[in-house]
Amino acid sequence: DITADANDLGGAAAQASRAARRTYANVPSPSPEFDRLEPSLENRGGESEAPYSYDESIEEAERYTPQPPSPRPRIAPERDAKKRVRTGSAFPFKSAIAVGIVLILVGAGILWGKPLLQIATNLFKSSPTQVVEAPKDASQPQTKPKIPDRVGQPSASDQPVAPVAQKVVLYDEDPSDPKGKQYVGSVVWRLEPIKASGNQKADVAVRADIEIPDRKFKMTMSFRRNTDSSLPASHTAELTFILPQDFPGGSVSNVPGILMKSNEQARGTPLAGLAVKVTDGFFLVGLSNVDADRSRNVQLLKERSWFDVPLVYANQRRAIIAIEKGAPGERAFNDAFAQWGD
Repeated sequence: DITADANDLGGAAAQASRAARRTYANVPSPSPEFDRLEPSLENRGGESEAPYSYDESIEEAERYTPQPPSPRPRIAPERDAKKRVRTGSAFPFKSAIAVGIVLILVGAGILWGKPLLQIATNLFKSSPTQVVEAPKDASQPQTKPKIPDRVGQPSASDQPVAPVAQKVVLYDEDPSDPKGKQYVGSVVWRLEPIKASGNQKADVAVRADIEIPDRKFKMTMSFRRNTDSSLPASHTAELTFILPQDFPGGSVSNVPGILMKSNEQARGTPLAGLAVKVTDGFFLVGLSNVDADRSRNVQLLKERSWFDVPLVYANQRRAIIAIEKGAPGERAFNDAFAQWGD
């Protein structure tokens, strides 16, 4: 039975190949170069001396088909009937064209190699893959630089970014209110370059620009490394006040010093140093140059996140301005201390 089935399959394959070749012979060739190299498909049967040709009839091919060693007379008539039925059936035209195209592609692939095989592979690629890839490429988000939320953080486009303001609170003494009055403002921290002048080299300073809109109160505070050998200070802080003429306190007559604290409500720890009034509205605070005081001051400036600057107005009323360092202030001090070697 297995041998008979193999014979039937061989006959059907021969018929399909013959029909495909004859069909292709009647179709205009898409590749004239291939036809010039190959002989006519119709004449291949006569030229070949092989014992078996696809152009021969099924009956001719059966002569070369091996016969089973033990023929079965009872089953043989049925096999002959199946062969006659299969031989007489018409081969579908569309299938013949498909087989012919496959044969063309295989032959062209052998002749021209990889380029044609690549083209053939692309022809059989399904279109849904391309449909999926096209929207994927079209919908790719454009790379946009992230806007930094901290002072000194460079953007992807290397464009200058406006620094982020931190919180400032001015506590004014009020005889009619034991709790006093509070005015909220803002501070902008930045690392400021100092140009070289005279015998002094170029350096950097940490600058804070403070503003209390409700009081029309403006103040700048600048920390820098002391390079003046005649001044016994490790670092200096310059405080400048810009107040309107009708300011309720008149002006700032004294700044006792600077304190550091961990949060807005905490009690401050004073920095070791001495504050002096240089001119109206301008004060200089020199931090102690003693090794123990210097180490302690640097540690407070690095670790504490708020400043307290006590003020005494010309009318002798007192005030405290609390200044938040925040991330911009922390970064500015860290960069400055790194350049100062502290």
